[in-house]
Amino acid sequence: MPTYLIHYSSEIGLKGHNRRDFINQLRRNIRRQHPAVTSVEHLMGRLVAESPKAEDFGDVFGVAWWAKARALPAEMGAINAAAVEAARKLAAPGKTFAIRPRRADKRFPLNSQGIGRDVGAAVVEATGMGVDLTSPDIEIFVEIAPGTAFVFAERHSGPNGFPVGMSGKLLGLYSGGIDSMLAAYLMARRGARIALVHFHVFESAAEAHAQKVGKLAAKLGRNIPGLKVHYLPYRPYHRRAADIVRRYQAYRVVAFRRFMARTAAALAQQEHAKALFSGDSLGQVASQTLENMLAVNDALAGFPIFRPLIGWTKQEIIDWGEGLGFYDLAKQPYRDGCALLAKKPSTRANLARVAEMEALLDIPSLIEETLAQIETIHY
Repeated sequence: MPTYLIHYSSEIGLKGHNRRDFINQLRRNIRRQHPAVTSVEHLMGRLVAESPKAEDFGDVFGVAWWAKARALPAEMGAINAAAVEAARKLAAPGKTFAIRPRRADKRFPLNSQGIGRDVGAAVVEATGMGVDLTSPDIEIFVEIAPGTAFVFAERHSGPNGFPVGMSGKLLGLYSGGIDSMLAAYLMARRGARIALVHFHVFESAAEAHAQKVGKLAAKLGRNIPGLKVHYLPYRPYHRRAADIVRRYQAYRVVAFRRFMARTAAALAQQEHAKALFSGDSLGQVASQTLENMLAVNDALAGFPIFRPLIGWTKQEIIDWGEGLGFYDLAKQPYRDGCALLAKKPSTRANLARVAEMEALLDIPSLIEETLAQIETIHY
């Protein structure tokens, strides 16, 4: 059965008495996200997983890197044979190689330098390749653990961070754009359990789910075990706001964002989430000026809201989205409530005028009516 060597993030390695809690949560998440895995064992600063199928652990937060490895007895004859076999698969005229040894078990008779010399000599004799320790074409890794050695020639980067489930529960305001998508990714990478809330303009959650918001959530769900999206209808708000008099038009967007935040906060408290988060970036659009974000904070009456992208530029957000494979889907057009309201929105909310508008809407009963129509989809 294939063996996978998984190294967890350096942040986990620096933990003290609670390090084992982080490691055990990472083990659980690996099993949950990769159900074909039959075992995940902790072995001196690394995890060793077995699975009958090809696996890619690059979607598990807390993983620094992973490799498909040969597990064999910790003795030099077996190690040399496995390294030669790996080198022969990659050898070609003019290529160079390096051995990258790591001896976790200090009882092993050779130190790391001695292992590198011994294995390197065997590879040179078998393949004739030259050695280049600085910038080789091929790297062969050897790790020595108690009673077991691991040999592999390719390792793959993970997302680092903390395992999901170690930092409490958060509820995210999810628009279906790249900003809110990336905010969810980043908060989950810090170990938070994530649920999302989306205000949709369709007749049902199923219709919204069939659009890009559902497809993006499914994509994000590969990284976040147990992800769910609460779909709430925009229609109740729209019905009440449709006849708002002209003097409040400039504040329709900020009033709606305050309503969304209040409704999400009420839901968060029902769900035992400790805070909200959003994809706001300071000054990116009219609704995300400092004054308008503070107006949203004011509506929450002290309930916390995090904005992990607050200092990011739009290009930085796009670059990350492209790197994660989210952007092409996220940039597709989509109807949302803010877009329907965004006709010359004010960049500086007048809280007194907004409060007048909210009194006409009867926000408490509107929140109750909206939450009564919640539909939840698990991804």
